[in-house]
Amino acid sequence: MGVTKKAKITFTCEPSLKDGLEVWAQSESRTLSNLIEMIVRQAYQERSTPDHTTQPQPTEPEPTAAKPATAAKAKRSKASKSAS
Repeated sequence: MGVTKKAKITFTCEPSLKDGLEVWAQSESRTLSNLIEMIVRQAYQERSTPDHTTQPQPTEPEPTAAKPATAAKAKRSKASKSAS
């Protein structure tokens, strides 16, 4: 067996996921490691495309932020509190 210069990564998953991935790998005459590398590489390439956004698009409009108080409102508020 040859020496590999690839980085080693360990991850955990549900046993049913591992079983399904092993079946998939066998159906393509691949090792489990090779299949997972292919899946990760494809996902990485897809994510690296220029049109890919890093932030998911919201499904609902975001609430608008409250407008900051103007200086005049702040002064009136402060004056009414000190008059009390």
